[in-house]
Amino acid sequence: MSKETFYFSHDYNARNDMKIKKLIIMHGYEGYGLFWALIEDLYQNDNAMLLDYECIAYDLRTSSDIIESIVNDFDLFEVEEDTFGSLSVQRRLLKRIEISEKRANAGRISAKKRKKAASAQQNSTSVQQIPTKESKVKESKVKDIGDTNVSLSDAEHPTQEKIDYKAVINFFNEETQGVFGYLKYPIGKSRKESIRARITEFGKDGFAEMVRKATKSDFLKGDGNKGFVAKFDWMIRPSNFQKILEGNYDNKNKGFSGGDAASDAELMHHIRQGIARGIQENEV
Repeated sequence: MSKETFYFSHDYNARNDMKIKKLIIMHGYEGYGLFWALIEDLYQNDNAMLLDYECIAYDLRTSSDIIESIVNDFDLFEVEEDTFGSLSVQRRLLKRIEISEKRANAGRISAKKRKKAASAQQNSTSVQQIPTKESKVKESKVKDIGDTNVSLSDAEHPTQEKIDYKAVINFFNEETQGVFGYLKYPIGKSRKESIRARITEFGKDGFAEMVRKATKSDFLKGDGNKGFVAKFDWMIRPSNFQKILEGNYDNKNKGFSGGDAASDAELMHHIRQGIARGIQENEV
């Protein structure tokens, strides 16, 4: 499970929505569970997922036809070119950002007040002392310790790991040998931020392991019916990165039809999660 998990609101009366009713009539509660699985994935991918029905179906252990129908036939999602999202997810994400910013501002204001109060107390209790020979020696040592060449950026982020982005790109190209396309250096700010986020969460070893597992996956290299080939930017999306590490695209899953007990259990898990969230919100 990801180290950073967000909870999103689930409408307890979602099944009464006419769009959802039509979905259930057409695809049963399998479709209902898959709908909420897509919503969960959208939350993990900033409300934008590629319209790759086969890849999504492979991940959710179902057929690409059902996924395509859920996305397009019931007016539940917004489709733009090669991606899709949800208006309700977007509203909730914006609300979450707004709440987070309010809490951060409140924390900064509180910290300033505490600092101001502490400073006032220190000034009121400080006593003028005559420096002795011993105190002068101590003061000199402290000055020497503080007189370093550490940059302000390093001081502000003392635990932030330095990343050699060129080495990361070279490793990806050498490990994959162009099966996902070769990356060129330098790279843009967005890619740097995504690489840093994944390395911060999973470590450099985790990043390297993701690349190796992707390279071994026949499905990600284009062995599916529609010839989907994963790209670097797709791999480093939060949910895709984690799924590759967890082995969702390993060759042992090749040819999965979506009709076995594991698929049913996973589907029921999504349905139970949705119903449980609905009951909890209804009780509140």
